[in-house]
Amino acid sequence: MTLLSLSRGFNAGLQIRPRWPARQVQIDSQVLSKLQTIQAKLPAEIGLILTRGYERRASSLGFTRIHFRALGVRLFCLLYPGRRTEIMDIFGSNGHDIDGTHVDVSFLINGRRMRMLPLGVFTPLFWQQHRTRKCAVSLAQIQAALREEGFQIHRNATESLQIHCDYIL
Repeated sequence: MTLLSLSRGFNAGLQIRPRWPARQVQIDSQVLSKLQTIQAKLPAEIGLILTRGYERRASSLGFTRIHFRALGVRLFCLLYPGRRTEIMDIFGSNGHDIDGTHVDVSFLINGRRMRMLPLGVFTPLFWQQHRTRKCAVSLAQIQAALREEGFQIHRNATESLQIHCDYIL
């Protein structure tokens, strides 16, 4: 496995846009190749954005995310007491601290970024459902292309809208 560090910009048609506070996305070279293949197969109006990959738990970035997660869990429990069973799926590392095969992607339609979770994981479910309906065709094309290339989409509805996926080697 070869881990690549990608800075903001484009890489063979794939947009790289690290999620704050990261400055780079670290990803397995084979996963990058698969995402580039997917981008090439998608209709011209759909663009993929790679936002997150491997994050070492012991790094300052990992430390920052751990503290933000702790605050996020508390707030999430206050806002959505009926969704406590989702906390591990939403706030867990979901493999990002294991290797570069666990990634989050986003997308653009006609050059406009589609924010499926405008309030992040705090976006209410009814708003998530509305946005899913609005982008249903493009979202289905992206998810189908990811699955076809060996990616597994996260089972949690909120995580799946962040398009968290794991490449199955």
